[in-house]
This record gives sequence, structure tokens and C-alpha cells, in this order.
Amino acid sequence: MASPARGMLADLQSKKSKAAKRKARQAAAAGFDAAKGATGEILSNVARQAEAEGLTPDGLASRAQDVGHRVKRVAERAVTTAFDPDHQTNDKSREPHHG
Repeated sequence: MASPARGMLADLQSKKSKAAKRKARQAAAAGFDAAKGATGEILSNVARQAEAEGLTPDGLASRAQDVGHRVKRVAERAVTTAFDPDHQTNDKSREPHHG
């Protein structure tokens, strides 16, 4: 049979163990919340910077369309030059200015 002192010691150790586990869970939860908050802030900053640079769906579509028009003009000039070298156009007034 266990002595009352041993029983009290075991009970005390069990309570301390439970308290330590509870504190560890609380610390882990606080650390997770802090990391989650920092990650959210980082993603928000990245999204704002991307938008400032025109990296939005509308901005990307507009730039892709512009590149498409430029490629088309280059291809048309290449074909014209290849088949009619005397008919080269240097008219830059028709090109939109980009900055």
C-alpha cells in the first residue's frame, strides 16, 4: 500500500505536469497566432506592391494586349520588308508612346 506522502507527492507532480503542459499549449498558440499575423501582414504588403506595379488581372491583360499589338506590328513590318524591301516604313507617328 502506498504511503499518504507518496500519494500527495504523485498528486502534486501530476498537477505541476498538467500546469506545465497547459502553459506550453498557451505559448505555442500565442506563437502560432503571432506567426499567422506576420504572414498575413507580409502577404498584404506583397499584394499592395504588386498592385502598385500594375500586376493586377486588368493591368496584366492590358500589358499583354499591348505586347500583342507590338508583336503584330513587328511581324507585319518583317513580312513587308521580306517581300517588298523598297516599301519600308519608318513612320513612328502611328506607334503609341509607352513609358
